[in-house]
Amino acid sequence: MRRLFTAPRRNAATALMLAAMAAPALTERALAGPADNEIRIGNTMPYTGPASAYGVIGKVMAAYFDKVNAEGGIRGRKINFISYDDAYNPTKTMEATRKLVEEDNVLFILASLGTNTSQAVHPYLNSKKIPQLFVASGASMWDQPREFPWTMGFLPSYQTEAHIYSQYILENHPRSKIAVLYQDDGFGKDYVKGLKDGLGGKVPIVAEAAYKVTDTSIDAQIAKLKASGADIFMQFTTPKFATMAIKRNAEIGWKPVHFLASVSESVSAVMAPAGLENGEGIMSAMYRVEGEDAQGAGPAAFREWSAFMERYVPSVSKSNGQAVYGYLNSRLIIEVLKNCGDDFSRENIMKQARSIKGLQIPMMVPGIQINTSASDHATIEQMRMMRFTNGHWQFFGPVRSGIDPGTVSESFKTLFKYGTATKRDLANQLNANTVSLMTGSFGSTYAQMGADLASVLDNGTALRILPVMGRGSVQAVADILLLRGVDAGIVRKDTLAYLDRKDFAKDIRNQFVYVAKMFNEEMHVLAPKSIASIRELDGKTVVVDLPDSSTFVTAINVFDRLGIRPHLIYQEPRLAVDMLRKGEVDAIVAIEGKPVQWLNQINDRNLHLVPVDYAKPLQEEYLPSKLSSADYPNLVAEGGSVETVAAEAVLASYNWAPNSDRYRRLSLLVDTMFDKVAQLQRPPFHPKWKEMAPRATVSGWTRFKAAQEWLDRNMPLPAGAAVSAASGAALSPSAPAAALAPQDPLYREFLEWRASRAKASTNR
Repeated sequence: MRRLFTAPRRNAATALMLAAMAAPALTERALAGPADNEIRIGNTMPYTGPASAYGVIGKVMAAYFDKVNAEGGIRGRKINFISYDDAYNPTKTMEATRKLVEEDNVLFILASLGTNTSQAVHPYLNSKKIPQLFVASGASMWDQPREFPWTMGFLPSYQTEAHIYSQYILENHPRSKIAVLYQDDGFGKDYVKGLKDGLGGKVPIVAEAAYKVTDTSIDAQIAKLKASGADIFMQFTTPKFATMAIKRNAEIGWKPVHFLASVSESVSAVMAPAGLENGEGIMSAMYRVEGEDAQGAGPAAFREWSAFMERYVPSVSKSNGQAVYGYLNSRLIIEVLKNCGDDFSRENIMKQARSIKGLQIPMMVPGIQINTSASDHATIEQMRMMRFTNGHWQFFGPVRSGIDPGTVSESFKTLFKYGTATKRDLANQLNANTVSLMTGSFGSTYAQMGADLASVLDNGTALRILPVMGRGSVQAVADILLLRGVDAGIVRKDTLAYLDRKDFAKDIRNQFVYVAKMFNEEMHVLAPKSIASIRELDGKTVVVDLPDSSTFVTAINVFDRLGIRPHLIYQEPRLAVDMLRKGEVDAIVAIEGKPVQWLNQINDRNLHLVPVDYAKPLQEEYLPSKLSSADYPNLVAEGGSVETVAAEAVLASYNWAPNSDRYRRLSLLVDTMFDKVAQLQRPPFHPKWKEMAPRATVSGWTRFKAAQEWLDRNMPLPAGAAVSAASGAALSPSAPAAALAPQDPLYREFLEWRASRAKASTNR
């Protein structure tokens, strides 16, 4: 447990008085460390400056802690509340906060006011592990427990509040036009973001006008907003400017449906100075009751509140909403401190602050509870709408939550909206049109292609693509054949051929069909520069990925066809680089679509990509390809290239009967995917989509019937024409091979290579 330093105590009223006077330095007594019988709490507050109306919060908090001290304190410890005036200036906030932490030795910072001011000390307090509790600001940044575990807000976030206004507008004014006045800082912009997110574009915002806290007039902003023709006015302002806006609206006779930010709803500080009659009908939302609302608060709570105000802070009106705020914040921290037991370490105080469950504080709107956790630092997330009527705020409607998943998720909206019977129908519909697609391991080309398909093809209940992470081509074949619910998968053509040749999957040519050739995957062989060709791997130790992977099959197939007999190591290629550098293995093989991310991160002058000769034994199942310096600038010399081979990846499925439901699902996938190939071939989708050619054939295998029917309808071939297996380009029987050049670069490379081989053979 952290021990406090011993020192004489200064009471809350004295500390507040010193702060309000903006004393340049503390007395020697005040600078002493805290005593074991006190709890020092730090605070900054704008007692002067443009936001001075909020200074009431600090005064009421100091008074409440005097009350607690008079009643014996917390487990015998008195509260020493030290509050400094920062004039709503972030620079002064930083200076005052450093003094509180480094000279006054406060245990934590409580309820300091302002978004920009509190943000100025946000990183500092977290780096020092000083709790920054119940910040008097509704900025959403206070609920970031991962990044800032020592900070918590108190107010419903400004975005949460704006979501509630959005809910009300969508329900009651769906055909309106909105104008927004906001403070030009994080405070105002948070409100605007929340409003736009909540509206989701369903009700237009036709005008926005910002003001700065140093402005002396907002007449120009109000004139602009009125001229927009908006019939709803959203006012995200602090008290001083709220008063100015309400007055100005009355002066120019603009009477839109008017919403006022909760931070400026104070009757005494805003509504009365603006003219009670001018505020008639304005709406806001609130989590607490008004200071003179005996009925809303309840008899017992109102008596306790009134007695406190009359005895400890009689100079502040009970109708001042900021007074109620100070009261609630003080009561909340007292609950936290009571739960600390005898452990008043900063760690335990923070632990108790984020362990509040179902707490209802007197003077809060009935039905609103405080709940926090280690992953949720948003103290209050509910509010209730209210309207200013006859000089008072009156609540109406239900308690609303500003955290509504229905506003961001169509699925949640559907689930929450409909009853059980409809949900059952929806479940049936979702299942009926969901296609499960087996892809590859995390980060693989297959996995990225599957994600792209889901992004482009998903269409609510009409079609949903469900990519499933797999282990590679061999496992994908097994999953398509055996795993319940798998409709299709991305596999390698050479994997299917290998299984067929070895008779590992009996009659596989009849059980499997292909939908389309997807793309080519290049063979990468990474090794020390001492290894000049793939044939030099004979007898060497080579990493070939896991036994279920596509790389594994292609590697052993290529080695087998070339008569190379290496010692195989089964490890993920990206995890074997250190083994290669240490000499524990001689090479790493990876067959993936170029460029491979982990290979691009290698910058080792002792390593290179080994050429793979397109020898005759490989020509039946593979295509010639190259790895260029553009693909791998760290491994291939500038302007150079490395010869290699490419394996074909295909979208395949089980050969479902045409009258089956699985056939219908795949037909739905085919129709939608083929229609959107052009979209998939544009950024930001994987560049390998550019190699997809729906009409390209996969030699020796049968195309899925519905896919062939789609091609016959939409991409018919001229009479007597054939199709390039490489790209799907139409080949006229009378056309010379050179005619393919514009459409089919890979096939052209193959022809050039074959011609050069033939020439070399003739010259021998």
